[in-house]
Amino acid sequence: MNKRIIFMLLASVAIAGCAKEKEAPSKEATILSKGMKFCEGSLAYGSSVLVTNFGTTELNPLNTQGMGYVMQINGNSTETFIATDGHLSAPKGMAIANNHLYIADVGKIVVYNLKDKTASPQTIVMPEGNLFVNDIVISGSSAYVSVTNTGKIFKLDLSTPDALNASMLSEYASVPGANGLVLIGNQLYIASYPADGKTTADNVIYTIADIASPVVEKFITRQGQYDGLAHYKNKLYFSSWINGEIGSVDLATKEVKLMEVKGVELSGPADITILKDMLYIPNLPSSEVVVIALQ
Repeated sequence: MNKRIIFMLLASVAIAGCAKEKEAPSKEATILSKGMKFCEGSLAYGSSVLVTNFGTTELNPLNTQGMGYVMQINGNSTETFIATDGHLSAPKGMAIANNHLYIADVGKIVVYNLKDKTASPQTIVMPEGNLFVNDIVISGSSAYVSVTNTGKIFKLDLSTPDALNASMLSEYASVPGANGLVLIGNQLYIASYPADGKTTADNVIYTIADIASPVVEKFITRQGQYDGLAHYKNKLYFSSWINGEIGSVDLATKEVKLMEVKGVELSGPADITILKDMLYIPNLPSSEVVVIALQ
């Protein structure tokens, strides 16, 4: 299973792009690698960016070795935010609410109290078979958690953040290959990544127009191996493992544009984040975070 997932993550399948697709101007990149080891998730945190890392010697997104940790980027410097403590193995997407940091990990959600990061975190074990827990967004007193291998999105009740357990989870929606998430107002966007590595017409970007009423629709029909999503101005930015793509979708017209990133090969762009006018791209296989300025 692990070898198949690794192969799936590293596979790149060439497909035809959208006819209206136009390439955006080239961007100069800054590369941050100090302290990074298979970095996957990123999240804006005040004036900094948090980045999850597997910390293993080999890339395995379903490992259970307990080597994971979280780095913090401040400008062009990096420092440890949560050290390896045995609770994280292959940490991916994150979200923060009420001084609690929620981290998607293999078959579980790990929750740190930011008032005391050294305290033992809470662990919410996912229902059996839901291993590839990928991303988290929070709306009100609920967290929404994607699981790529089952295509399920779960809802977690956060009304008692210091006393969480699996009974507070409920199935919310199903999206093929549910991966990266982003919430814009009350509208949820979902990236689709093929769990078996075979890109199909189902692997697009989806939307739920009102998070209170989970009706799933395709937002764009352009196929991809979509991973991260982020919102900036009037655009939805995305990463895709096909050809290491970084691009954007105009929220009004749905026009897709790809970005050329100078000076770096994006072999596996993962869970992206935008802070101010800077785009942070964890390049997972290369253990680096690529940073580019947005226009």
